[in-house]
Amino acid sequence: MPNPIEFRIEGDETISIWISSEAIKTMLKASSKAGCSETGGILIGRYTPESWFADIVEATPKPKGSQAGRFWFQRSNSGLSNLLVDRWNYGYHYLGEWHYHPNSAPIPSNSDILAMREIANDDDYQCPNPILVILGGNPALDWTISITLFRKGEILRLCEYTVT
Repeated sequence: MPNPIEFRIEGDETISIWISSEAIKTMLKASSKAGCSETGGILIGRYTPESWFADIVEATPKPKGSQAGRFWFQRSNSGLSNLLVDRWNYGYHYLGEWHYHPNSAPIPSNSDILAMREIANDDDYQCPNPILVILGGNPALDWTISITLFRKGEILRLCEYTVT
């Protein structure tokens, strides 16, 4: 089981995004299964009321009907509404998206940035500050994970970690 990871930015305001071992495990398993194709899902968790702290407690595997290729991923919405209603009953919310860049660095592409800005501005998502987690690397060697926060029109890229 991988260790949980906390991504932090210290400054005038502390920003902290914690990701659970279980969420990381789900992403690693789905990415290993995807091979040379991208894959992804959604992030579920909670925000803390004080300052800017988020806990990602769950990452879903790709929903049925999702489409993918070597350099792209289109997530389906199949089954996600019911899942999010269920999680809402436990105080959890949609926090953003995750996907895998096979044999590549976990750096957001221009299309990744555009998609996350659209989510931030779409009232249906109810997520004005979405989080993007990208898993990169090669399952035979090592994995690298990055987190990017889209907040108030800014792109805040938190540091990368090698997953152990």
